[in-house]
Amino acid sequence: MEACVRGMCDKNVSPMLKEINRSSRKMSCNLNEDRISGLPDVILIHILSLLPSKDAANTIFIKRFYELWPFIHTLNFDQCMFQGHYCAYCGRASQASCPDYDERFLNFIRHVLLLNKSLNIGKFCLKFHFSLSHSFRQREAGRIDTSQYDFLRSEKRMANEICTWIRFALSKNLKVLDLFFSRHDTFRPQAYYDLPSCILNSPHLVELRLTFCKIDTKKKSELKSLTTLSLNEVMIMDQSMDFILSGCPMLEQLKLWFCYVQRRVILVNSTLKTLVLGIRRCQTLIHVSCPTLLSLEISGYVDVLDIANVPSIAEVSVNRNLIFDYSEYKDYQEMRILLQTITGVKSLKLSSWFGLVFSSWQLTNLPSPTFSCKTLHLQLDFVKWHLPGILNLLKHCPCLENLIIKITSYFVPTCQKTLSWSWSHPYKFDADEYWNMVDTPVQCLTQHLKTVEIAGLVMEKQVIQFLEYLLGHSMVLKKMKILAKKEIYGTNGPKYDKAHEYEERLMKAPKASAYAAVFLY
Repeated sequence: MEACVRGMCDKNVSPMLKEINRSSRKMSCNLNEDRISGLPDVILIHILSLLPSKDAANTIFIKRFYELWPFIHTLNFDQCMFQGHYCAYCGRASQASCPDYDERFLNFIRHVLLLNKSLNIGKFCLKFHFSLSHSFRQREAGRIDTSQYDFLRSEKRMANEICTWIRFALSKNLKVLDLFFSRHDTFRPQAYYDLPSCILNSPHLVELRLTFCKIDTKKKSELKSLTTLSLNEVMIMDQSMDFILSGCPMLEQLKLWFCYVQRRVILVNSTLKTLVLGIRRCQTLIHVSCPTLLSLEISGYVDVLDIANVPSIAEVSVNRNLIFDYSEYKDYQEMRILLQTITGVKSLKLSSWFGLVFSSWQLTNLPSPTFSCKTLHLQLDFVKWHLPGILNLLKHCPCLENLIIKITSYFVPTCQKTLSWSWSHPYKFDADEYWNMVDTPVQCLTQHLKTVEIAGLVMEKQVIQFLEYLLGHSMVLKKMKILAKKEIYGTNGPKYDKAHEYEERLMKAPKASAYAAVFLY
């Protein structure tokens, strides 16, 4: 009986195995099949356009792509990514007495543009080591040095050719233009590449990004479709900024990142939603009045900023990377005025410098602005003098629900930094006992704070004490997320893991909220 059953099973299994083998062979053949070549031309051209131009051009060796790559609609030329290019060499060559351009890279661009057959170009990106440093030196000297004539002619010829490339792209109804000219051979913005006027009169441009250029226009731009404008370290002459903005009726995103502006900047716009400002030292006043503005990021010398009429603003980030030195004659009143204009934001991000400003106001009993934000981001180079500022901020964010802190460094002021910490001498306190001395309830902790996220150099004694304070006083806290950069500390004796010790302290710390959970990563 058993033999009969076994025989029947073998008869049934054998056809199944044959069918499985047949399916496997068929699948293997399908895997080896070139399905990409069977795609429509339109899809293949789109795929090629997603590649860097040098990679797209290399497809000429594949029969199916040979006639397609000239139709790509994204042209991306990056000199530093070009095969065989060495940026460090380019930097040394630029310090020589004559311009030295990578002819292989230039010939590649010429070849691609010459063969391009696309009716429309979506994006043209050029990242190239170029400036007019020799021409600038001649203008600055007020005379023409005949020995430099060949160099001047070379610079002018190169500038004209770049203009030709840009005009070619614009003639194809260009949507996105990204120009990045490295300033490796000059720190004088007057020597930057002069932007052709045709760029500011292109009605099809939707996005314009410029780095290390010079803009000098005397008439209103015609950027009717432009929604994004990014100027990074651009030299803006006279009233050029006013002329540019007056011709951008659709502008929604504007970035002015540490540009060289010769005159007062007035940003009055009824469509702008995102504004990013990097402000140089000695910058003249910047006036902002944008009723539709939703997001504002400012960095640098923010003192010159005048903000008005921003009722819709929801997110603000303020960064000032300067040495903090408080004195009894300087109470940072201008910072208080600036912050007062953004008290209604939902999300506020402040740098380490502002943490010390709030500390000085707390220690000297000066008034601080009160915010209605629900999310507070702090980025701190942590020192004990941040503790009063953190407490002050918690007191003046009564509706706070989410607290996010990133600790980028942790240090004790050294003798070399004595001057910058001179303001703190009259207000010395015991950092280890600071949170134990807080005897008044903080409204956001008792009523609103739900999540805390802290990252970076967390495993330090004073940081752990602060987290223990939050756990012990946050009545509705639900989650504390800790992304710690753990370090193994050693002494003269056996090494021990201080991070593990602090982890245990946090897990065992008393919690004011029965629902609070601590997550360590």
